[in-house]
Amino acid sequence: MLQLLLPLFIAPVAPGADLSAPARPAPSARPIGWSYSTRIAPILTSAGCNSGSCHGGPVGKGGFRLSLFNNDPERDYQTIARDGGGRRVNRAEPGASLLLRKATLQIPHKGGRRFTADSREARLLAGWIAAGTPWGEPAEPKLTGLEVLPRGRVLTRPGERQRLRVLARYSDGRSEDVSGWCVFSSGDDSVAQVDAQGVVTASGQGEAPILVRYAGLITAAVVGATNGPPVADFPKIAAENPVDRYVYAKLRALRLRPAAPCSDAEFLRRASLDLTATLPTAEEARAFLAECRAESANGHPALESRRMLVERLLARPEYGDYQALLWAERLRSNSRFHRIGGVRAYQKWLKESFAANMPLDEFARKLLTSKGQNYSDGPSNYWGNYDKISTPEEIAPQTSQLFLGVRLHCAQCHNHPFEKWTQNDFYSLAAVFGHVKWRGTKQTQEFELFLDPKGTVENPATGQVMPARALNSPVFDPAGVEDMRTKFTDWLTAPDNPFFAKAMVNRIWRQLMGRGLVEPVDDLRATNPPTHPELLDALARELVAHRYDQKHVIRLIVNSRAYQASSDPARGSEKDTKYYSRFYPKRLMAEVYYDAVCQVTGRPDEFKNWPEAKRAVQLPDNRYALAFLDTFGRGNRLTICERDEEATLTQALNMINGSEVQEKVAAKEAALAKLLASGPSDEAVTEELFLATLSRPPRPEERRRLARQLVGVPREEAFQDLLWALLTCREFQFNH
Repeated sequence: MLQLLLPLFIAPVAPGADLSAPARPAPSARPIGWSYSTRIAPILTSAGCNSGSCHGGPVGKGGFRLSLFNNDPERDYQTIARDGGGRRVNRAEPGASLLLRKATLQIPHKGGRRFTADSREARLLAGWIAAGTPWGEPAEPKLTGLEVLPRGRVLTRPGERQRLRVLARYSDGRSEDVSGWCVFSSGDDSVAQVDAQGVVTASGQGEAPILVRYAGLITAAVVGATNGPPVADFPKIAAENPVDRYVYAKLRALRLRPAAPCSDAEFLRRASLDLTATLPTAEEARAFLAECRAESANGHPALESRRMLVERLLARPEYGDYQALLWAERLRSNSRFHRIGGVRAYQKWLKESFAANMPLDEFARKLLTSKGQNYSDGPSNYWGNYDKISTPEEIAPQTSQLFLGVRLHCAQCHNHPFEKWTQNDFYSLAAVFGHVKWRGTKQTQEFELFLDPKGTVENPATGQVMPARALNSPVFDPAGVEDMRTKFTDWLTAPDNPFFAKAMVNRIWRQLMGRGLVEPVDDLRATNPPTHPELLDALARELVAHRYDQKHVIRLIVNSRAYQASSDPARGSEKDTKYYSRFYPKRLMAEVYYDAVCQVTGRPDEFKNWPEAKRAVQLPDNRYALAFLDTFGRGNRLTICERDEEATLTQALNMINGSEVQEKVAAKEAALAKLLASGPSDEAVTEELFLATLSRPPRPEERRRLARQLVGVPREEAFQDLLWALLTCREFQFNH
């Protein structure tokens, strides 16, 4: 029976096989014995038996519950072969097994027919049952991974097709073609669609991850698609900067035309907002544009002027303020979790850390190994959770999401359905933090961290006390270690760590370029591949090689042509939203927008009870009562996520009917009133307002139109209307 049935399943890959042709099962010279996880579970998965709409998941149908997509094969084996007195299988008469009769619709089955009685699936299941439903031989080779072929295929016209072939790799070095037993799905049907046989059809332009499941493993193959001819006049791009090397190689492969470079004024405003969250003043705009004109007069683009601007911006104190705001969002710094004393200490430490350009590995280490009182020791607030500290089960996924870019929450209750992480992985990571305890202090609502060597973490599913280890890591040796967190941070910040550097540069890239190389930015996994994997690897290497200096990576990105591209798309690239053929405009964060309005109008806010904050960006707590910030979407800091900066109807209505901006524009002490009182011409006032808001002088057509509108209107009223229009226009509200 075994030798007759296994050839129906195994298809070895011949050297030089034609990957565009269908895979044909063939006998194997060295067949692998019966194994539930690699022979039987794939049949159930490909038939949809363990999907969420059938028997998979926490409920299951008809009292028959399997793990979702076979993420717990041992439990599923027990359910099928042993539970209920083995009623689902009939070893004496395999064809009469309930498992087979339901799936082939020989008896009623609400899920319908999953395969026919004479199919390969039915014969393999019958053979396995006849063999005694073995789990598998202890010495048989283990499935170690999947490989999808061809690699890097780009389909060059709509409707073009490519059949994927999936190879299973085993611990003895052997491979076999398992394409016919995989479950395929497309991560982006608008680019490429895939059918149940693994045939991909181009439907748009770009790249789509094709997810492949087999025997509890999941991987992704990236298939590209284009819908036009190669770009004949693709510009020559210097490739010294790794950003440009990989971005423009991808654009060329996908036949996307890159945008032209941005203007000097656009770069000034863009870089100032991205690095310091501060608008250039009119004086700064005049000086920079004059510097660029002088450099360009020698026949060269103003690249040196731009490079020097970046250095000046990175040296400004506003850089530290802005980074502190970004990380306060990620770290959920708010007075609900840390009380007023905690957020003050947290913000002070964050600001000082980034002002001093603390290396990111040291930054992570100080947070993860902190000990002390949270009102005086800023990093201790990492552990804060109202009037106590977070449990190990709360700290583990928080740490994984922040510093590994891995969303581990699913694995707390069950093995991860889209990744390899198990419940044991989750609770072993939690065990790293199991000895961290807290006690109250003499100050109300303050806590102090200390270490309890007896602290442990159990896996609630098994009751087992878990050993401390990181993801993809051996168990940490506890001998002579007082604080297991030091072992973890040594692993985390090691140069060869596969997670930390990538997670950090992906966050930096998103902040500057508008979307992550992996998006969502904290969801790095095989089934969510980066748009530019080589670039992500290169930036991670740069970060490690320069001792985790964040400013070095920022310089690389901001000085690249990709960052300095116009936000206006080139012809044929209008639909591109993730390959950086242009600069993607970003709506200003609520605090940045509010500060910009205050700066231009000369009407700064006085933040009651927060004397350390002179600008909204500097507010330690996101709960400060200010309706403008609520309307324009400040972060709630209750979850770990990057802020959504999408525009809303409420914001548009606020700009039309709200009073905050208008009152600042029309105040007698406002910058506009002082400017008009100094006696400049209408043309000079117009230019000053454009430079102060948009960092550019008005265009000729704008000058002419404004000159006509000034006729017959009181001067003060006319310029108030102009300034209000500038402060509420899209060009001002977005960083472009």
